[in-house]
Amino acid sequence: MTGPFLVHQALIYRDAQQFLAAVLPFITEGLGRGEPVLAVATEANCGLLRDELGKYAADVQFVEPTRWYDSPGRALATCHRYVHERRNGHNQVRVVGEPTWAGLDPLETAGWKRFEASLNIALAAAPAWLLCSYDERVVAPGVIADARRTHPELSGGGKSAEYSNPAGFCSELQTPLEPAPEGSYAALNFDGDPAPVRRFVVAEAARLGLPIGCLDDLILAVNEVATNAIRHGAGSGRVQVWRDERYLICEVFDAGQATEGLFNMVPPRPDSEGGHGMWITRQLCDLVEIRSLPNGTTIRLYTRYS
Repeated sequence: MTGPFLVHQALIYRDAQQFLAAVLPFITEGLGRGEPVLAVATEANCGLLRDELGKYAADVQFVEPTRWYDSPGRALATCHRYVHERRNGHNQVRVVGEPTWAGLDPLETAGWKRFEASLNIALAAAPAWLLCSYDERVVAPGVIADARRTHPELSGGGKSAEYSNPAGFCSELQTPLEPAPEGSYAALNFDGDPAPVRRFVVAEAARLGLPIGCLDDLILAVNEVATNAIRHGAGSGRVQVWRDERYLICEVFDAGQATEGLFNMVPPRPDSEGGHGMWITRQLCDLVEIRSLPNGTTIRLYTRYS
């Protein structure tokens, strides 16, 4: 299964034997062809692969899932960069992936499902074979079901009958956002200048105890979103800041309209005049949610406390 375009498969397995039966030949075939091979899997599964590969394990790049799957936006950019940096001189790049689904809330889960769907567009013309592993023993049934919708093929089973158009699938995830908790947020209206927005967010982040190391990326992201609202949206807007148990949340609203679905989840073309700012914003934040309704567009930026 080789070619100049993306192959994106889901491996749904129930035990170590099933995992090895699919992944081991995937890796050894790639090594035999001289192709770059990356394995981003659980510590246990990487240990199994190293044991079976023996001396050939040194030819595989192993990466911990927590490093690779840091946030949907950063992971998408990392995968895109990895494939394109290694495509020259190789017919194909192979990646074994295993996102960590345990402990995610519904919004985070939706973000990672959107990531899987977006790979089909972001890497559509890339010579990459992605094998994404899902352990039925620990991954929720709903996530397994959607894996069949976000992967065009199933490992060992040909095309997925449940595969969905990425844009349509992502649109289904655009459920209404919960409003900011009453009485627990600070707000600022802005018009024509993003500087007051930056100062406001800096002050609120300090008041809400955001670690100083997280601040620079957040301010860059907020500045980009506010500037977009001023230049390309309604020209003015409103920013709100609050926190929950895990995130500092910064919401920017303006009366303009934005495209939903795969909005800025795929890299813009180098010669494109737009889209670069929000593509970068998704890499600066741990989670980005965008909702565009008839009355305007809401963009929420989530920054983890730890």
